[in-house]
Amino acid sequence: MSRGRAAMILAGVFILGVACGAIGMAALHRHRAHHGGFSSERMERFVVRRLTQRLQLNDAQVEVLRQAADKARKELDQVRSETRPRIESILEQACDELKPALGPEQQKELETIRAEALEHLRAREGP
Repeated sequence: MSRGRAAMILAGVFILGVACGAIGMAALHRHRAHHGGFSSERMERFVVRRLTQRLQLNDAQVEVLRQAADKARKELDQVRSETRPRIESILEQACDELKPALGPEQQKELETIRAEALEHLRAREGP
């Protein structure tokens, strides 16, 4: 086999690997979006499972961890619900400052982008 042919095969394998990785990541993102992304409850279960394995916790320790994780999740959800309106307000103000510098078509597109971003944010937060 010539060097040129070997290089072509190697490049082809590399390109196929990149394509498979991209398709796999797209499928993963689609799956997460379809199933509510990472809700705080799912993250809590993930943390409990991960720490249980890594720390080799016994049943009593797992119960303490579950209670602590549940309390932390509820407190974090509360902080998120308190700060989210302020964050949305700041972002809306920034868009409103940009809007006068845009043409009519750009303003319409900005509104579409804002609506999509809000929808994405709500989908990520879960029910």
